Amino acid sequence: MKKCPDCGMVIANQAIRCPKCKYTFTSAEGGGDTETTVTPQAAAVSAAATGRSEKVAGIMPMVDVNKDNVDTLYSQLKAAIVKRKTEFDHFIDFLENRTSWLTAPAEVKGPLACEKGLLIRSVAVAKQLLRIKDTIMPQLDEESAIIIALFHEVGKVGIEGKPLFIQEESSSLGSTSALGLSFSSRLSTSSSSSGPSYSINNKLVHMNVGVRSLFLVSQYMLLSDDEAQAISYASDVELLDGKLSPYTLLLSTALQMQKTIYEVSDTVSSYSFTVINP
Repeated sequence: MKKCPDCGMVIANQAIRCPKCKYTFTSAEGGGDTETTVTPQAAAVSAAATGRSEKVAGIMPMVDVNKDNVDTLYSQLKAAIVKRKTEFDHFIDFLENRTSWLTAPAEVKGPLACEKGLLIRSVAVAKQLLRIKDTIMPQLDEESAIIIALFHEVGKVGIEGKPLFIQEESSSLGSTSALGLSFSSRLSTSSSSSGPSYSINNKLVHMNVGVRSLFLVSQYMLLSDDEAQAISYASDVELLDGKLSPYTLLLSTALQMQKTIYEVSDTVSSYSFTVINP
C-alpha cells in the first residue's frame, strides 16, 4: 500500500491516480512504502523553519516572526505550494484583495492585537509546525502542513465586506479603520492604553473561528479529511473527545507553543530559547 502525498489517502501500490483528490503518481512513486514527495520549494522552507540551514548542532531554535520579517516569510510559504498552486493562489488572491487578511489583528487583546497580528501568528504557526513535523512526523506532507497552519485561523478575517475585528474609536488615534489597522513595533509588544483597541463585529453571523475558517477555505480548496479536522479544531481539540488525527495533534501543538511560549517575551527570555531571525 502507498499513501497519496496530496490528501493522505492510503491506496494500492499499482494505482496511478488517487481516487479521492485525483493526484497522479509518477513512475518513481509507484513502488511500495513510498515516502511522501516533497517539492524542492517546500523542502527549502522546511529547512529554514527547522534551522537546518543554520549550522547549529544539537538544538532546534525557535523562529522569531515579527512585523519586520513576516512578509518575507509569508512569501516563502506561498512559493512552497506547488501541487495545489492554482486553487491555493485563487484563495490567496481572495484573502489579500477582498478581506482584511494582510492587516487584521490576531485577537482583541494581547501581543498580537496589532496590525498584521493574524498574519504574524499564521506564519509563525506554520514555521513551528514544520519544525515539529520534521522532528516527529516527517511523513506529513509539507504542503498540507503549510496550508493547515496558514489557514487555521483565517476565519478571523470575517467575510468579504464584514471584518471580524473592528478598531474602536479613540481620541488618542488620528483615525479608525474597519479593517483593524494599527501599528506595532514588535511581536512581543503588549497592547496598552496608547495602542489600538478592537471589538468584535456583531453584524457577522456567529461562528466558531475554526468553522468559519473551514467555510472560507473549502470554497476555494479541496481538503482531505485530516486537513479539514485540523483547520476546524486546532483551537478546540477538547471537542474531539480524544479523536484527533495526527494533523490536528501537530497543528494544535504548534499553535499552543506559539501562543503560550513564543508570543510571551518573558517566557522566551526566562527559558533561554535560542532564536533565529531568518
